[in-house]
Amino acid sequence: MTIGWGMIGTGRVHKWVAPAIQKAKDTRLVAVLSRDKQRAAAFAREFGIERAYTSLDDLLRDPDINAVYVGSPNGLHASQTIQAASAGKHVLCEKPMAPTVAECRSMIDACRKHGVRLGLGLQYRQHPAHRKAREIVAAGELGRLEYANAQVEIPPLWTPGWYFEPGMAGGGAMYLVGVHRIDLLRFMLGREVVEVGAFIGEQPPERPFEDFVLGMLRFDDGAFGSMHFSLNIPHGANTLEMHGNKGSLYCIDTTSLWWGGSGGELLLKRDGGTIRYQFDKTDVYLDEIEDFNRSVLGTGEPLATGTDGLRAAEVSLALFEAGRKRGTVKVGE
Repeated sequence: MTIGWGMIGTGRVHKWVAPAIQKAKDTRLVAVLSRDKQRAAAFAREFGIERAYTSLDDLLRDPDINAVYVGSPNGLHASQTIQAASAGKHVLCEKPMAPTVAECRSMIDACRKHGVRLGLGLQYRQHPAHRKAREIVAAGELGRLEYANAQVEIPPLWTPGWYFEPGMAGGGAMYLVGVHRIDLLRFMLGREVVEVGAFIGEQPPERPFEDFVLGMLRFDDGAFGSMHFSLNIPHGANTLEMHGNKGSLYCIDTTSLWWGGSGGELLLKRDGGTIRYQFDKTDVYLDEIEDFNRSVLGTGEPLATGTDGLRAAEVSLALFEAGRKRGTVKVGE
């Protein structure tokens, strides 16, 4: 079976996802949607897409489309996912899932009700380094987990206009780069964050989204963690690390795809010495599309599910609340 895809949006990430859909096995990129007719047509020409729509209703009525990629502004994710599910289309939704927990749950409920798959655009789960790290932790090679850290600092990027619309983006550094690291810690450690504390960078009227997040974490097994996300540091770090009472694991440049990085490496440090695992650069978007296709064809849930998106949203919102309160917040309260 060939799976037909429709894309909602023509933004920055779409230029990575469109080629991935076209490369994927037994996959056909049928249509793209933009509110701007000229932008939709130009994107379709650039990537050889068959049809360009300006109406979501029209795209969802297309009988050749089985799945949609929701890559619109964050505040539209819930309504568009629910509309797609109601039309019987499977949904791969870009991160963050939605600005509120209630919206995340409504997306999960709608997809379950209509019998369609819901996946999240948490593509770094696909990286072989992160899968290997998950195996190492699960095998007990670090011993009892004591501490984990996630850090990403990137240079200033062009920011879409909808980031400046109240309620549409919902956040800056947290949702642009941070939510991936929140998810990766959950994925690699196999643990949930239960309590957080945070400092959130200023959000002046002319730039109403945070450019800096410093968070503290407590996991459900009593281990601790920290995270730092910044949009204004051009020569900073891009690392994930996990420390146990028997060993430490470092993920180096394994999430640097957007900034020209290689496949990165893992360093496993134990009393007997250091083991280095090096990885070729991989197309995590292609792997994500093929993983979702397998799910559509009935081989189980996608690697990043709606529940994973919900959990990342809960942690993100708790960090925002902790920053406002200048105290700690239990996740889910």
